This record gives sequence, C-alpha cells and structure tokens, in this order.
Amino acid sequence: LMSHWIGEGNYVCETGWPNMRLTLSGDGWMGLPPLGREVLMRSLDFWRVEDGLIRENWVLVDLLDIYRQIGIDVFARLVEFNKARPGGSISLSNGIPS
Repeated sequence: LMSHWIGEGNYVCETGWPNMRLTLSGDGWMGLPPLGREVLMRSLDFWRVEDGLIRENWVLVDLLDIYRQIGIDVFARLVEFNKARPGGSISLSNGIPS
C-alpha cells in the first residue's frame, strides 16, 4: 500500500493508489454484500484544521474500482438500464414557473 501526505496552511490531504484494504465481511459495506473478499481502495482524504482541531473532512473513494474488483461492471449495467427506459423523447421543464 502507498500513502502520500500533503499539507499547506490549514489543509492536509492523504492519498494513495491504493492506500487502504477492506475485507467485505459482517454486514457488508455501503450496500455491497459481505463477500469475505479483500479489496484495495484508492481514496483522497482532505481535512481542514482550525484552532488545532479538525473542523471539516472530505473523503473521495474510487467506488468504480471497488466494483470492478468484485466483478461488477457498472457501465455495462448502465447500458442495460438505459435499454429498459421507455422510448421517445422526455419533455423537461426549464424550471421557471409561468
């Protein structure tokens, strides 16, 4: 696993490709079933520090890569989903009330 830390001013970032391991067990994770398999995770984790305390945290996880590792082709599923949509055009409002 690889981890890189970057800090500037009140911000700190940690990332790696991959930088975490997760075993899909117990109740699963974020809707994924407990497959008992380990996946490698790629993520970006950002913190904003104020007065010596973490005040904000943002985490981005490459979910598409996790799905790929467990054999789920998200884009193929989207193609199939779109085939099931009703044909014809969809009329959308411009959002401005008349």
